[in-house]
Amino acid sequence: MAVALAFTLSQLLFVAPGLHLGWDESVYVSQVAPHIPSAYFSAPRARSVPVLVAPLAALTSSTLALRIYLAVLSGGALFLALWVWRRLRPVPVLARAGVLFAGLWITQLYGPQAMPNLWVAFAGLAAVGCFLRAAQDRADRSALPQLTCALASVALFRPSDAVWLTLPMAAATLLVPHWRRPALLAVIVAGLALGGAPRVIEAYASYGGIAARLNRSSAIEGGIGWHLAVGDILRTMDGGTILCRPCTRAWQHPGASVWWFVLPLAAASGVLAAARARRLATALIPVLCGLSVALPYLLLIDYAAPASYSPPTPWRPSRSPTAP
Repeated sequence: MAVALAFTLSQLLFVAPGLHLGWDESVYVSQVAPHIPSAYFSAPRARSVPVLVAPLAALTSSTLALRIYLAVLSGGALFLALWVWRRLRPVPVLARAGVLFAGLWITQLYGPQAMPNLWVAFAGLAAVGCFLRAAQDRADRSALPQLTCALASVALFRPSDAVWLTLPMAAATLLVPHWRRPALLAVIVAGLALGGAPRVIEAYASYGGIAARLNRSSAIEGGIGWHLAVGDILRTMDGGTILCRPCTRAWQHPGASVWWFVLPLAAASGVLAAARARRLATALIPVLCGLSVALPYLLLIDYAAPASYSPPTPWRPSRSPTAP
């Protein structure tokens, strides 16, 4: 609770003041803000962020109020995501993990933003925790419905991330003997279906089907295919650019990217420690899920956008509600 509170306070002190809406945020907020023309909502986007900001957008057009609202919500989401793990890890371990994650500049940057990135992370963390609880303890009756809700939340924000997230979970239910439970696999499928249903319905209503929407999304993203984007991401880890596309800028501040190299080493050391303590599965599954979600961003997209911050200029809506 203390970590979550500190996370929110840090956003309010150092991030929210003066942070105006970026283009993506403007698109999301315009969908639900009264008296503002709705900006063009492209195929890759999901409707979850507009739903998230709708209660505040209906009351006020203040950007600062929106930042405060999202900072409070993100602090609560961090608390709930860590709370799920209380049956799996000691509280001090969870608190330290929360500090490591919430202390990253990129985590605090996305906390008060109307963007899906951080919410996918919170829901994904909760989903993996629920999966491990359900797999290890069949008497934990709350784990399965919580897993459904968590996976549905991930799919609502980013269906593709939800699919990648569940691949190691599904494989574990098939390959780990004492984890083989038809109900567990059914819950995974149900969570994906529940969260992905709105996107599927919209695909048929507005794009001519799922395949057509996927093709359109791929075209907007520059074509989904093999591309080693590790170098692109490294060159943007210093927060010096909004969107690196094409990513030809120099790696200006290598020291600001050190944490990106440290975290995999920390995760690997944790897996080794868990293996020595004969708890390898419960440490390996989170790492595999994280790697699985990272794969498309590292290998399939030809640009990098880790720091989606806004320049200090106020946003003004376009006169055309369908302007790109």
